[in-house]
Amino acid sequence: MAYEFKPVAFGLFVLITAITLVISIYAARRVRTAGHYYVAGGGVKWFVNGIAFAGDYLSAASFLGIAGLIAFSGYDGFMYAIGFLAGWIIALFLIAEPLRKIGKYTFGDALAAKFKDRRVRLMASISAIVVSVFYLIPQMVGAGSIIQPLLGLEYELGVLIVGLVVVLIVAAAGMVSTTWVQFIKGFLLLFAALGLTIGVLYVAGMGPIEFIGHFVNNPSITVPTADGGQKIYAGEAFMSPGIKYKDPWDFASLALGLILGTAALPHILIRYYTVPKPSDARKSTVVAIIAIGTFYALVLFLGLGANYFQTLDPTNQNLSAPLLAEHIGGEVFFAVISSIAFATILGTVSGLIMAASGAIAHDIYTEFMGKRGDDRKTLRVSKITAIAVGFLAIILGIVMKGQNVAFLVGLAFAIAASANIPALICMLFWKRTTSQGVIAGILVGLVLSIGLIFVSPTFMGTEEALFSLYNPGIISIPVGFAVTIGVSLLTSKSNSRDEKESNVKG
Repeated sequence: MAYEFKPVAFGLFVLITAITLVISIYAARRVRTAGHYYVAGGGVKWFVNGIAFAGDYLSAASFLGIAGLIAFSGYDGFMYAIGFLAGWIIALFLIAEPLRKIGKYTFGDALAAKFKDRRVRLMASISAIVVSVFYLIPQMVGAGSIIQPLLGLEYELGVLIVGLVVVLIVAAAGMVSTTWVQFIKGFLLLFAALGLTIGVLYVAGMGPIEFIGHFVNNPSITVPTADGGQKIYAGEAFMSPGIKYKDPWDFASLALGLILGTAALPHILIRYYTVPKPSDARKSTVVAIIAIGTFYALVLFLGLGANYFQTLDPTNQNLSAPLLAEHIGGEVFFAVISSIAFATILGTVSGLIMAASGAIAHDIYTEFMGKRGDDRKTLRVSKITAIAVGFLAIILGIVMKGQNVAFLVGLAFAIAASANIPALICMLFWKRTTSQGVIAGILVGLVLSIGLIFVSPTFMGTEEALFSLYNPGIISIPVGFAVTIGVSLLTSKSNSRDEKESNVKG
């Protein structure tokens, strides 16, 4: 599908980008220490943090990817929304308050608070970097996808523009500016989704229940294909599992990865440290769940609306929601929705680059290598790291052109759940966990999940794949838990003996 330059869209794009940069430059004046840079000094109000949580979490995958998946795959696409939301229950009841009590800046800080072995911090930082980079890929793919119809520019140029703007935001003021960008973006996204949903129902002339019933009872739902053809599904089949994920094990693996992955994402974990008290972490999680749940209920209508009005580009599913906005409200509405989608990507990418740069500069440079004592030098290393991670994201975004962003995010969730969740759960709730168990669990979860992705149909094709499932979670997550528990049991006796000997000598 060819796209042309749209002056109104370009104007809004420039306005949002300018506002974002002004906020970043203003916030930069408040950054004087590493604490300000990494976690905004720990002084963010819980309500602001909750909306910023939503702004951080509702990424390109949520707005562009899930809407596209629902438009093309019906219920299987909505499965992502259910999984993304369900994961927050685990974050609320198991992770939020305990993590805020023991953490400081990063995921590595939380583990290092209990285990003094420096290798634990190193392993945690490597995991945080890998997960953040995998999560960055779909954001950059979404950026390139949205810039194409927004400005009429080439995909690669869109990825480059987003990457440069985000690097400027993060390098300027770190978590202070990132928090406010995500807070504003969270509100904008909710209002945009609500406005577009109302527009869909108004133009279709149906109420919410009637609109969904139209799809359930429809004998022929049309879905275009990339080769110019089309597929026809019965309504009941379209609104039931099985169009994208035909293997029930694949479906279960995806669900497991999404539900457990949310509480293990490094850029989500560090946001617990930005509020003053542990109880504020729980309150901001509740605000986030309400905002995110509302958004996912609305995105169902965006996906079905794109199919209903056939605003579908089969070569790029990610454009279903923006093209729907253009159909409903013309160029101005399209410009508003696309510009908000662009802001969505800015907010999420900022958080991810913060998590990755914190893992490198704080965990590896300051703590593991022992380069403490000079806050200004640490800040400089953090900003250089943020720039390097930003350029890596640009390259990976260009390489992965054309993939559905929600699907790519599902892979990042599976890696996070496999590597980080066993370590977090065992550390918080099982006293016999040892540093050796945590190191082994993170390493095996990380290597196994990535290895299975590279030999899956995603990279090798359906016929030649060595591992038949698209998502590795159902294998790699239980193995991560088994290794963490098994190695902890094997090493707990020797650790206890060492402690006793140390006490006797002392």
